[in-house]
Amino acid sequence: MTAYGRGKASTPIGTLAVEIQSVNRKHLEVQTNLPREFLPFDSDIKKWVAEKVSRGQVNLKLSASFEENFTRKLKLNLPLAQQLHSVCQALQSALPLGDQKITPEFFLNFPGMVIHDEEFIDLEIYRSSLKEAVEAALAKLVEMKGIEGKSLQKEIEGRFLILQKNICEIKERSTQATEKYRQKLKERLEEVLPGSVENEERILREVCLYADRIDIAEEIVRFQSHLDQCRQLFLSSNVRIGKNLEFILQELHREINTIGSKTADVQVSHLVVDCKAELERIREQLQNVE
Repeated sequence: MTAYGRGKASTPIGTLAVEIQSVNRKHLEVQTNLPREFLPFDSDIKKWVAEKVSRGQVNLKLSASFEENFTRKLKLNLPLAQQLHSVCQALQSALPLGDQKITPEFFLNFPGMVIHDEEFIDLEIYRSSLKEAVEAALAKLVEMKGIEGKSLQKEIEGRFLILQKNICEIKERSTQATEKYRQKLKERLEEVLPGSVENEERILREVCLYADRIDIAEEIVRFQSHLDQCRQLFLSSNVRIGKNLEFILQELHREINTIGSKTADVQVSHLVVDCKAELERIREQLQNVE
């Protein structure tokens, strides 16, 4: 489900701001954009997100403004400085550079020359401060998803009501199909063999075979049972029902396809097409449901 959340936390190390955006995906994918100091906590962040979000691509960005009195230990990358100094001396020997001198600023501006001393970092202070900011953003994200989810639930439930109405009409027409076939067969036999005493027996045999071939009672019962399951899921306390609904939707597709293959009634065929269209619309919407 598409949603956005932003959280801010004033912590002992400074002010942390977290932005989280989620878009539709079948499974959960978490991508992070973190300052260097917080890279060791990438797996922790993904765990915290997974506790609140079960599906979708989640992009998390963290920005940090450290307090002036919060000391971050820095140290010089001496091995790199020595290698760079040797390279510069070799360059001066090989090229006529005149009186140009290498200044300390040249070394300090070289990438990787000044590094954070991880031994002086209190990991628990970083972790607790980060968790506070991430959970604040997740709370906003979940709140936004909840608002959209209620609207989405209302629409999906409306489509399930259409399916219920259609399957009731199919059930009603299916009970009349056998009688219509018997009457049609009787009329044709009367045209060919009027007054024949064997007509009723032949009609009875044909009607029994036909009734068995077009019987969709079991499919209708299962279809209605699946609709009941969907209603129960919406009423349950479980907030993560997307995968369950997708599975039930597959079963509904299977039953309505079987009904369509068995029916000879034009009106029932139209209802089957309508049901398939509604199921496809629901399937598209379920991409937004956790």
